[in-house]
Amino acid sequence: MMRFSYALVPAFGLLAATSPVPSTHFVISNGNTVTDADVSTLKFFSQYAGASYCNSEADIGSIVTCAENTCPDVTAGGAKVLATFSGHLTDIQGFVASDDTNELIVASIRGSHSIRNWIADLSFIPIPCHLADDCTMHVGFHTAWKEIEDELLDAVTAAKEANPSYKIVFTGHSLGGAVATVAAGYAREQGYELDLYTYGSPRVGNQAFVDFVTAQPGGEYRVTHLDDPVPRLPPIAADYRHTSPEYWLANDGSNSTIYAASDIKVCDGFANTDCNGGTDGLDVDAHLSYFGHISGCGSDGLAFKTRATQKEIAEAELLNRLNEWTAQDREISASFKNDFPFA
Repeated sequence: MMRFSYALVPAFGLLAATSPVPSTHFVISNGNTVTDADVSTLKFFSQYAGASYCNSEADIGSIVTCAENTCPDVTAGGAKVLATFSGHLTDIQGFVASDDTNELIVASIRGSHSIRNWIADLSFIPIPCHLADDCTMHVGFHTAWKEIEDELLDAVTAAKEANPSYKIVFTGHSLGGAVATVAAGYAREQGYELDLYTYGSPRVGNQAFVDFVTAQPGGEYRVTHLDDPVPRLPPIAADYRHTSPEYWLANDGSNSTIYAASDIKVCDGFANTDCNGGTDGLDVDAHLSYFGHISGCGSDGLAFKTRATQKEIAEAELLNRLNEWTAQDREISASFKNDFPFA
C-alpha cells in the first residue's frame, strides 16, 4: 500500500561495545545546568531512538543490535525486542524492548525516511484532541499514533505486568520523536507513568497540549542540536509549542559525537527561542547527528531527499521560508517574556 507523508493533507504553504548505563543514571538533574551523568543518560536514550531505524522489523525475542555502532550500550545491556509495529497509512514504525540490565521498558518510534519532503510538504493544520480543554495537535502525528497505539500499549502493558518495577521510556528521533510525544500524552492519560526522550523532534501541539503532557508524572527530555531545522517546525507563529525543558547541544560541529556537560545549554519554556528555536538555516548534518549518526543503522538511513513525483522547491526558497518563520518566532517569543516568563 502506498505510504503518505506525516503531513497527510496538502500543504497550505510552508508557515531527523561499552558498558551498560546503570539505571541510577536515568534521572536528569533539575535546574539549568547538566552533569556528566546527565550527558550519559541523554546519549544512552539517543541509542534507543536510533535503534528504531534497524529494529522495527526485528524478530521477537532478538537482542537489539545496530550497524554503524549506533546502539552499543543498548546491545551490551541485552535489551530484547518484545514487539514491533507499523502503520498502513503513515510512514511509522518502531519497537518495544525490555532491558533487564537497566530495568527498562522502552518504546522507540522511527522517524521518516525523508525529512526534506516533510518540510517541503508540511501542513500546519491541527485537529482537536481530548486531553485538555482547547487542546490541538498536528493531524499527521495524531494519525500516526492512532495507527500504532494498540500494538504499542499492549506490548508495554504486558511488559509492565511482567516487570512492575521497570521504568517505562518512550523515545524517538525526528518525526519519531513527535509521535513519541503524542504517545506520551495519551499513555499518561491512561495512567502510564513514563519518561519521554526525544531528539530533533518537531513541535507537536498547542499550549494546552504541552501543558497537559508536562503536568503528568514523568519527565520530558527534549534534545536539539545546533541549527537543526526540524525542531523549529511547525512554527510558534502557527500556534505550536514545545515541551519544556530543551537540552541544546550547542557546541562543537554538526557531526560531533562527544559532548561535555558544558556543551549542553538548557532552555526552559514552551516558546523559547534562546536555544535551537532562534537559529537559522537548513543544516542537514545537525539533524542527522545526535551523539552520533542517529539514523545510521537503517538500510538507507535518514536523508534530506526529494521525490521525483513532487513539485520540487528550490533550496534557496526553502531556506528563506525557514528563516522567515524563525524571525517571526523570535519576535513572538520576545513579546511573551515580559508577561509570561516561562513561555
